[in-house]
Amino acid sequence: MHDHTSMMDHNHHESESTPHEYLKFAGVILVILLASYLLSINAAVFNISDFLRNFMGVFFLVFGMFKLLDLKGFASSFSGYDIIAKRSIVYAYAYPFIEIALAVGYFLRLPYIDWITLVVMAVGSIGVLKELKRGSKIKCACLGTFIKLPLTTISLIEDVGMGLMALLMILKII
Repeated sequence: MHDHTSMMDHNHHESESTPHEYLKFAGVILVILLASYLLSINAAVFNISDFLRNFMGVFFLVFGMFKLLDLKGFASSFSGYDIIAKRSIVYAYAYPFIEIALAVGYFLRLPYIDWITLVVMAVGSIGVLKELKRGSKIKCACLGTFIKLPLTTISLIEDVGMGLMALLMILKII
């Protein structure tokens, strides 16, 4: 019989990350880029702001949906490094729905969606950065349990990158 701690360790620590896992991750990102581009070419003139909003919408939708495939596994992994999820498992379970709501906000071009994204991504970045500094071997939960990759600077780049895109749109730079 396993105690709760050993079960949590199993869920939080990285499994063997194979090149196949990295290829799956790259494939997901390529699909997101392609879908974003296809959504953006309907306009008479390509607009980078529209592309970024479509990218963010597709990104949050895809990432949120993958998390829902194994919500319990996601919540367990996510609570290992997110600063809010460590304190509230409810937040860990709600997070995929937050991402899907952000996706809907971007697709509908809702006002203030960039501000909400900036806050969510800033909070996420803090937790990832703390774990990277600790040198922990926690699995990244960015695509739920579908892809088994360690928490790395790629995880931080995802959070910071999405936050920066939101900030650029807030500042009307793009």
